[in-house]
Amino acid sequence: MPFKLLLFACIALLTARADESFFREKVEPILKQHCYDCHSLEAEKIKGGLLLDSKEATLRGGDTGPAVNPGDPDNSKIIIAVRHKDPDLQMPPKKKLADEEIALLEQWVKMGAPDPRVTPAPAYKTQELWSAKPLRKPSVPEVKNRGWVRDPIDAYVLAELEKRGLTPAKPAEPRALVRRVAFDLLGLPPESGTVEKFASAKQAEVSEFVDEALKSPHFGERWGRHWLDLARYADSNGLDQNTPFQNAWRYRDWVISAFNSDKPYNEFIREQLAGDLLSASDDKDRHEKWIATGFLMLGPKNFAEPNREKLLMDIADEQIDVTSRALLGLTVSCARCHDHKFDPIPTRDYYALAGIFRSTQTLSAEDPRQARGSGSPFNERPLGSSEQIEALEKFEAELAKLEAKRNAARQLARELPGGIDSRELDGIVLDNLQAEVVGTWTLSNYSTNFVDKNYLHDGNERREKGKKLVRFRPEIPRDGLYEIRLAYTARPNRATNVPVRVSAKDSERTVYLNQTVLPPQDKAFEILGTFMLEGGTNNTIEVLTEGTKGFVVVDAVQFLPQDVQLAGKLMKKRAPREESSVMMSDVSAASLQELEYQVMDLAAKPPPGLESGMPRALAVKDSAPRNSKIHIRGDPERLGQEVPRGFLSVVDHVETGKLSTDGSGRLELANWIADPRHPLTARVMVNRIWMHLFGRALVDTPDNFGSMGEQPSHPELLDYLASEFMADDWSTKRLVRRLMLTSTYQMSSAHDEKAHSVDPENRYLWRANRKRLDAESLRDAMLAINGSIDRNIGGSSLDDQPGRPARTQALEESNRRSVYLPVLRGNVNELFQVFDFPDPHALAAKRFVTTAATQALFLMNSPFALEQSRRWAEKLTANSDQTDADRIADAYLAAYGRPPRVEELKRAELFVTNFERALAPTEQDPLVRKKKAVQAFCQALIESTEFRFLN
Repeated sequence: MPFKLLLFACIALLTARADESFFREKVEPILKQHCYDCHSLEAEKIKGGLLLDSKEATLRGGDTGPAVNPGDPDNSKIIIAVRHKDPDLQMPPKKKLADEEIALLEQWVKMGAPDPRVTPAPAYKTQELWSAKPLRKPSVPEVKNRGWVRDPIDAYVLAELEKRGLTPAKPAEPRALVRRVAFDLLGLPPESGTVEKFASAKQAEVSEFVDEALKSPHFGERWGRHWLDLARYADSNGLDQNTPFQNAWRYRDWVISAFNSDKPYNEFIREQLAGDLLSASDDKDRHEKWIATGFLMLGPKNFAEPNREKLLMDIADEQIDVTSRALLGLTVSCARCHDHKFDPIPTRDYYALAGIFRSTQTLSAEDPRQARGSGSPFNERPLGSSEQIEALEKFEAELAKLEAKRNAARQLARELPGGIDSRELDGIVLDNLQAEVVGTWTLSNYSTNFVDKNYLHDGNERREKGKKLVRFRPEIPRDGLYEIRLAYTARPNRATNVPVRVSAKDSERTVYLNQTVLPPQDKAFEILGTFMLEGGTNNTIEVLTEGTKGFVVVDAVQFLPQDVQLAGKLMKKRAPREESSVMMSDVSAASLQELEYQVMDLAAKPPPGLESGMPRALAVKDSAPRNSKIHIRGDPERLGQEVPRGFLSVVDHVETGKLSTDGSGRLELANWIADPRHPLTARVMVNRIWMHLFGRALVDTPDNFGSMGEQPSHPELLDYLASEFMADDWSTKRLVRRLMLTSTYQMSSAHDEKAHSVDPENRYLWRANRKRLDAESLRDAMLAINGSIDRNIGGSSLDDQPGRPARTQALEESNRRSVYLPVLRGNVNELFQVFDFPDPHALAAKRFVTTAATQALFLMNSPFALEQSRRWAEKLTANSDQTDADRIADAYLAAYGRPPRVEELKRAELFVTNFERALAPTEQDPLVRKKKAVQAFCQALIESTEFRFLN
């Protein structure tokens, strides 16, 4: 080696060793002493997503980007932080480093930030999730009692029982089993003929009945409802603006159809996440795939959120939450503000997904205010042929262009965004700008139909309530009676008890206004009353905020004299209009009128065949692709490092490939989740299917397969089922059938004290779990047994108009199956509330089952329960040739799926007879007495425990 090269090599080696020594001796002790408590894997809580205990992690940085910019201390976040000159970035937070320590760190960065630590950046968490490990198909275990095993599934269950010295319960009685199958598959009681058919069988063989039920269209209604719990299905938005989801029912019907047709679960997932990005065979197929994306549309949206970026991020967050919990059993949304506290899900993974959903359009306009002004704020797609859609889009674009021109002309001609000119109102009018204001009020022109240019609102600040008021002091020409009106703009977020104090000539009165209600006078003014006012300026009208909840709004006050002569002088008061400095010379009354006619004329001439409009579906679509920056502590105003769109690193053995540069990435996400190599997708779904059939899941936290969730009771069985599910073309029906024909499913629910002492929660399935009917099945059963149930499938249940708050409907008067009743957020049907229907604002992976006195009281006293028992009694007494014993036997068979026992029959006959006798003194008609007695008996059956539970 030439001498010069050798010399340079030696110098480089010595320099490197010197740099290494400098780091080890000067820098690393500072990091260990002052930084590692919050920024190392040994930290109890990693702050800001930043690790400083390896070279790679230090250069990579945390939420705000790289910690070190080698050679440039002034642009290195670690140096900026220790200098304590930036109030938003000061580390350590409680005490500044010594000046000599800061100087050493600055020198280290100037040197190029040499770091001899060669260990790779540590993983975010050292413990791997059991659920994220690759699926494996275990071998079927050997068991002693081989005769009990009908299917390998039974072997897995029996193996766990035998380990604990337990034996499975005896087979269920055929009638009880048939009733169990009917409700589990259809959500309806079995027909009497079906019960009798299988009751006479020599063995408890129900495969024929299972096959019949799987072919029934009611299967999709029952199992589709399970999925709708996960999809947080509702027919209205809820929250501040409970606008109807006019077309949500199309998604509900799509789900029902998907279960009826046994759509493969992997395709079921792909269509809900990215149906609009999949190829379609024809227009109908394309429409179905659009409708499927309603899964992402149905979450509640808080339109009152003033920060546009936060609103859009909240929508993306809700979509991340439902996607991750429903499909993957992971609580990814917990990583919005910081790395997940329990699972290996870093914040950057959350924002990788956020980029995908922020590149997806959910609202009908990027600005929610614009969306609300145009009718439905939700993105909808027209369901017509390609030619019809093209024609409709062209027509709507032309109409929108003309309307925009008309609106601009209106604005320029009037300069009144509210549309009401105070100069054209009768009487004396004071606008809000002429009022005295106490406290801080906000000028707004957000709502429509207000007087002149704006109105006031109090900001709805709880601590300021009672400290703000608006005072009007009119100049009254002479003493007399005046009708006083107050203008305000109504919205659901307004206060319902706004005090308005009128101080008149010889009296003072306070009127309370509900500002959520549209004012009756020209949709702008509410009449406060007629008052004797004194001439001059001594009268006052004060709008107060004390005791209010919600926004208090003040616009204008109008005084209408009751004296005919004075009223005539003040009638149709007109003030000369001043020419606006921005008035366009070509905008005149004539040109504006012409534009109005053009808009009306064009609107009346839609494309041929679309005169009555085109059906639409709630559906997402891609918007411009964008990556998301980390929101430090979840704050949209504090942005950190940009994160490329992507998936979860916790599942690192499923190849993702590159995301499209011209799309959102939803299609790639859907393919990644539906990939057969993904360990969570099949595990989560088979666990849910098991839960609905057996009353308890193998993993009893079905939406949390993370470290804080339950461990599986039968881990090998879970993997076996997941593997079989995928091998069987992801078929839900075939898995359901297979599970129902096992000895495990067909066990009785009989209690065994010895087994109970070993396994009190029946976690290892030594017997069948008794299951209470859910709210829908309970209601449908009451309708079914009296023969009044409406079995028609599909269609809308709403009659509300777009843009208006969803209204309560008389659900008790409907005989439709419960799955078709509208689900209005914040106003759920009473029966549903009492019997644990899930809150439709959020995903419900598992329904709570409570026992409360209100449930018994509802069945005893509610108009619905009384009406159903009356109809049932009418049905039972329709045949006058039947005896009471015949009617009682029919009732038992319909309600319980079995005939009454001898003692039950005697007791029931005695009850009916005594009831009739008690009615005799007041009711002369024997037929009426009979019907009332039978109704009381029917209601007792409905109230009974056996009616509400499956054995």
